[in-house]
Amino acid sequence: MERDDPWGGAFGAALAVRAGDFVFTSALSGVTAFDDGVPRYAATFEDQLQLVGSHLERCLARFDCTTRHIVDATVWLHPSVDISSGTLLDRLQEHVFSDTSPTLSVARVATADADVLVCVKVTAYNPR
Repeated sequence: MERDDPWGGAFGAALAVRAGDFVFTSALSGVTAFDDGVPRYAATFEDQLQLVGSHLERCLARFDCTTRHIVDATVWLHPSVDISSGTLLDRLQEHVFSDTSPTLSVARVATADADVLVCVKVTAYNPR
């Protein structure tokens, strides 16, 4: 297995792992920076979603994948985010999935950090 762990195990989990032909990501959020190990997040849902897309592209590229390789996704949306299902799907296509249509699960949940408005976890498939 190959791991994408830019923090060297500091958080107890990798951002992504390649296992054979599959790449699994952790739940990626709209982190802008870390202050003494504490994440800071973009202020708006739209900004966080754009960052999620950027973080996801970087993780996938590490394993020679793109968003076209995404086959499954789970999205956690903070209850405070006021967005219709259709608009959410449009924003996910625009900022995260590009031109692919993975299987998709979406749930509204309060996350461990109240500043997290959206998290996305994906599985990609890219045969070696």
